[in-house]
Amino acid sequence: MSARVPTRHAEGVRHAECEITRSMLRYAFLVAVALLPIVQAQERISQVRQDLLEPFMSAADESLALAKAIPEEKYAWRPMEGVRSFGEVFVHMAGSTLLFCSYAGVKPPAGVAHDLAVIYMKRGFEMPEIFAAERAVKTKAQTVAVMEQAFQVARDMIRQMPDNDLEKRIDFFGTPMTIRALLIHLDEHLGEHLGQSIAYARVNHIVPQWSRPPKK
Repeated sequence: MSARVPTRHAEGVRHAECEITRSMLRYAFLVAVALLPIVQAQERISQVRQDLLEPFMSAADESLALAKAIPEEKYAWRPMEGVRSFGEVFVHMAGSTLLFCSYAGVKPPAGVAHDLAVIYMKRGFEMPEIFAAERAVKTKAQTVAVMEQAFQVARDMIRQMPDNDLEKRIDFFGTPMTIRALLIHLDEHLGEHLGQSIAYARVNHIVPQWSRPPKK
């Protein structure tokens, strides 16, 4: 009889452990179900903001892909004196994105893009300040990191912005417009400099990844 007691005791312990595990799983499932509508609401954005976000993210993703594909030794290349180099165009994409965001109320972020943001987001900046801030980002790794942060700031801003804010009126370099119009200009401006960087790449016989024929 004494030999069976430990066995029954062990079976009781295993049964209790199974019951606890099942209870924990049921609790976790109920919590997940309860939180699902909140998560979905956070992920969904209105159609109007989605329409503004999609072209921005398309240009941002291609700009980043191209910045990563250009060899670092080409970052100093420029087609002629008096225009931005490869690297400076990429940094300008980041800085100007932050400039547009500042007119929607965004403040300079902490992190790798902070110093660039302080200059670009300042009212009344002078162009020599802008050019100096762009040249201060010296390496390919720094450039890509600055671009990633700037584009993330803009993405988060658009996703989190209430729709009513799109109709707020601002003065953008002397031109009155809504925040909605500002974001359209943001999309256009980034696309313009993406086109510039593609032209630079083509002159250097670098084919953007999305234009390459599929591998067989």
